[in-house]
Amino acid sequence: MSTARLNVWVTQVGRPCRIDSERTWFVHILHCNGELLEWCGRRYVNLKTKCGHLDVEVPPGCYTVVATWSPSHDPNSVPTSLGNHISHLSIVRANCGDHVCVTLFPPTFHFCGVWWLRALAEAVEMKALPGDVAKRAQEAVEAALKATEQRIDPFTTTMQKSLREAEG
Repeated sequence: MSTARLNVWVTQVGRPCRIDSERTWFVHILHCNGELLEWCGRRYVNLKTKCGHLDVEVPPGCYTVVATWSPSHDPNSVPTSLGNHISHLSIVRANCGDHVCVTLFPPTFHFCGVWWLRALAEAVEMKALPGDVAKRAQEAVEAALKATEQRIDPFTTTMQKSLREAEG
């Protein structure tokens, strides 16, 4: 069997050229469609870093890799709740025998609410929340983020744009 190795590195908040060797981050590996990677009896959620680094074996595939300050309190709810202070997402392709390095950049602006968009959409789909209420909530949060845009680092601004485009 030929697997791939992912070497995940997490940088310091607001310092993308420095690896965060002081904080323990929790890495989550998902398939590119957002489903949690489960392979060979292992769930790839809440994987702890040491000195800003995680070395992990994965089957060949295309993955979304992300880190959080805190572990997911409900790993079964992925991807709606991965943890607090989420890093930017990286997409990686890991082929048989590959050794892939991934660097995750935590934004300066505390952007932990990334997954609330999906949570709103799921609540509407389950008929637990009226669509107009979800839309007003989304608009209010986006207005608040826009009002603080001058304080957000470029990585976060790019991530916000990507999220808005993904939500259509």
